[in-house]
Amino acid sequence: MKSALQRTRLTTGCPALGTYPARQSVILSLLVDHSLFVHPDQQAQLKNNLPAYTVGSLQANVQVACLVDVIDDLVSSAAPQDQLKRFTQALHDVFAFGRSKKHMIQRQLGRLGPTLSLKYRAYEGMRNMPVMST
Repeated sequence: MKSALQRTRLTTGCPALGTYPARQSVILSLLVDHSLFVHPDQQAQLKNNLPAYTVGSLQANVQVACLVDVIDDLVSSAAPQDQLKRFTQALHDVFAFGRSKKHMIQRQLGRLGPTLSLKYRAYEGMRNMPVMST
């Protein structure tokens, strides 16, 4: 796969995938979408001239199939409770909470006071505000 992408990059003049990191997730998403095109159920639909399945429904189908395989392995193992504990720990390790970088917790905020231009704009706004009489 990588050599095919490199060959395409060389022949089309496209930059390397690492050049634009923001595009890597888009490229990966498109590759997953294209790989679902060859899904056996999708191929059966297309072969029989029926409407294609959506990418979301195919992804859900693959996820359910994987979950059923895991449950089947757990139930049929020699020590199912031990396997379940190991599987649960692995899930907790993979899906650990991530720290948000968008919120302002524990950040150095610097100067929080208003600037001179902001004070001037506030003064001008208050000076030009119509007065309501009763």
